[in-house]
Amino acid sequence: MTLCKINKLEIQGFRAFGRTAQTLEFPSLLASVWGPNSQGKTSLAEAVEFLLTGEIVRRALMASGQDEFADSLRNAHLPAGMDVFVQATVLGIDGKEYVVRRTLTTDYGKKQECVTALTIDGTPCNETGLAALGIRLSQPPLRAPVLAQHTLGYVFSAKPQDRSSYFKALLEVTDLDEFRSQVAALEKEIAPPENPLLAKFAAAVAVPAAAQHLKPFVVKVLAANELAASLSNALKAIIEASGETAPAGYGERKERVVALLAEKQAKTFPLKGFDRKPLAAWAAPAPERIASLHRFVEERGKIDAEVRRLANLFREALALPAVHEAAHPIDCPLCGAEDTLTPERIALLRERVADTEAFQKALKDAREALGPMTTGLSGFETALRDALPIFITNPSKFRRARGFRVERICELLGADGQADIEAWLSSLRILARDRSRVIAAIRGTGLLVESCAKNMDGFDECAKIEDGFGAVAEAHAGFASALAAYGAAEDKVRAGLQAIVDAQSETAGWQELIELADNPAALRSVMIERTAYAEAAKELAQAIKQIDKGNEAVLDEKFGDLSDGVQKWWDILRPEEHSYFDGVKQRPGARRTIDFKAGLSIAPDRSSPQLRDVVAVFSMSQLHCLGLALFLARAVNEKVGFVVLDDPILSSDEDYRAFFNAMVVEELINLGMQVIVLTQDQKTWKDLGERYLHQGIGLFQIDLRSPADGSAVANTADDLETKFMKAEILVRGGHPSLHKQGGELIRDAAERFCKEMLIKERRAKGEAAASLNDYGLKNLGHLAPLVEPLLTRDPSHAGKLRAIGGAVNPAKHDDAIPAAGVLKVALGDIRFLKKTYL
Repeated sequence: MTLCKINKLEIQGFRAFGRTAQTLEFPSLLASVWGPNSQGKTSLAEAVEFLLTGEIVRRALMASGQDEFADSLRNAHLPAGMDVFVQATVLGIDGKEYVVRRTLTTDYGKKQECVTALTIDGTPCNETGLAALGIRLSQPPLRAPVLAQHTLGYVFSAKPQDRSSYFKALLEVTDLDEFRSQVAALEKEIAPPENPLLAKFAAAVAVPAAAQHLKPFVVKVLAANELAASLSNALKAIIEASGETAPAGYGERKERVVALLAEKQAKTFPLKGFDRKPLAAWAAPAPERIASLHRFVEERGKIDAEVRRLANLFREALALPAVHEAAHPIDCPLCGAEDTLTPERIALLRERVADTEAFQKALKDAREALGPMTTGLSGFETALRDALPIFITNPSKFRRARGFRVERICELLGADGQADIEAWLSSLRILARDRSRVIAAIRGTGLLVESCAKNMDGFDECAKIEDGFGAVAEAHAGFASALAAYGAAEDKVRAGLQAIVDAQSETAGWQELIELADNPAALRSVMIERTAYAEAAKELAQAIKQIDKGNEAVLDEKFGDLSDGVQKWWDILRPEEHSYFDGVKQRPGARRTIDFKAGLSIAPDRSSPQLRDVVAVFSMSQLHCLGLALFLARAVNEKVGFVVLDDPILSSDEDYRAFFNAMVVEELINLGMQVIVLTQDQKTWKDLGERYLHQGIGLFQIDLRSPADGSAVANTADDLETKFMKAEILVRGGHPSLHKQGGELIRDAAERFCKEMLIKERRAKGEAAASLNDYGLKNLGHLAPLVEPLLTRDPSHAGKLRAIGGAVNPAKHDDAIPAAGVLKVALGDIRFLKKTYL
């Protein structure tokens, strides 16, 4: 598969880079950039990271507070208005070149992310566009194929959860965890709902006398008749344990246990004094009833009072047959006057009676409305009384006779219960006050309704009746709230007393058994439901167990493949060591812990190793190497086109550097991957340049000459030719000091020519590890005699090399400065030898 690569990189205004855009052109799959510390190498690596991801990972990994990176991407000395951008010419997997550019729009702030704009060939795009070119980003936080010192140890220092999440995402198995989480979430859906009957049953089973009859129901659901028999036998056992003969019937047994419970508990404290009924809901008069009162008042206003008074007399008179059939004047049946009730007067009476029909109906409806209002208010007052605890509604003499006294409660609960008692008494006072308010509202409204019902002619109190019922509703709401608060306070006191009374009277669980015996069918229904939930939970647990087993198998296979990749690079970097990388794997029995294991063996074949965690036994050099091996394994696995390695080798680790330069880089190039190495170690840089000269390696130097201008990058791919060019400029100068410098540079070029000749000859004989560093302290006087036998193409060539030494030696010592002509001849000779032999 063809991989993408970077052909050219351009950076302006980003971190260490200043106002002048710096360009790096990469002619091949390998490039190396050298520069001392603090010259801009890491900024170069982060520029590639920024181009691909729009951020730098150092902010997430190293900052104690992310506000520490505020204004950190834009060069501090960059003139206002200048763009900050990183641009790359990328050879895509389709063989075409694309210009990828990311511009910084807004820098990091103290509490905000940076904002950037990404384009490909000038068209705005997102990471999907990068993927189309073959640029594959990995999992966060290490998304870009850029390795730096602050990312090398991430997987060793990350929290277990973060490490696990990173690797599972890296191995593309996060969907397994998501599926398991979705299945596990079903546990909440099949958790049995809380039911007070279950708690009551547990308390009843704890009653010694009843236990043997109820325990079978704990593990299985009995038939309805079996449950009833078990409850009946439990009641019988309690009665017989109290020294009595149990009645034969179920109901009689239950009633006897209730009586025994009250007798026993009363000897300690009469808990029944707390008993009360639920508060009845307030039901206001229906709107139609109120409306009927308004209609009555309205109709009454339409009829004269005298007419209303006589209307019934007229109605009775008109009902008489003589009056109803009269066709001529007749005697008045009301006053007895002769011939005074004429047909005309009878017609007038009929009109008057007809005028009062609507009023009569309204009167009837009003009376029917007022009656239920009166009885409703009376009944509601009774219901309020029932909602109060018995100890309130009974006389104080009754309470004293049964021992229901605050002093006794304080004595039983002691100092620990004092706060609960005070809260209970406080809520009781509030309850009594709110009860008085609602009773007053009920009675006031009731008197008003009764008064209206007795005097319908004078009734005109619709608004007052409505206000009265509104006052009752408001007072009832306040009473209900006070009752709820009282109930919460009472529950604490009663619970404390219940425990003491149960202990002293040895009746713990009796009350719960009595309540269960009241409704065995409800208990059985709850038990059936509980069993169903338990079975579902059991099946779900088994399913999760199977999912975990399957997930573990998949992860073992995935981690095995990853371990093989890491092992390959580890063995290339550190072959034949007795402490070595053994594998990365999920810790058995722990879904969120990933271990890196090291093998410790005394045998050359690494047999019978002892396994330990790498962070405990590896040196920093080994951890450094393992971080690199893991990065390279990830890059190969994800088929990235290029990697940027910022100081991948420790300058003090000679063996590590040799294997990296000679084998790791070569293997990556053979895989078709572009490698860009940034290093502060000049030996590494020179060795890579010389070793991979045949690969067309790109060589660069970076230095920060001026903070105002930022880091500058120079292409130094052909180091020997660069020396020639610099020497030629110096030799052309007219000042003797320039000639001296030119002579020194020509001598350096001659020494470099000799080293490259010797390395070329050694490698031709099979010494693949031969390096420039092998001749680091050798001068021309030592090197030339070794090289002369290799100059075999013409007898004069050895003489040219000796003549070069004679011409430039004075420039290295306190001697006469060579003439410009001498130096030009020497420069021409060394160029000729390079062209002929290298």
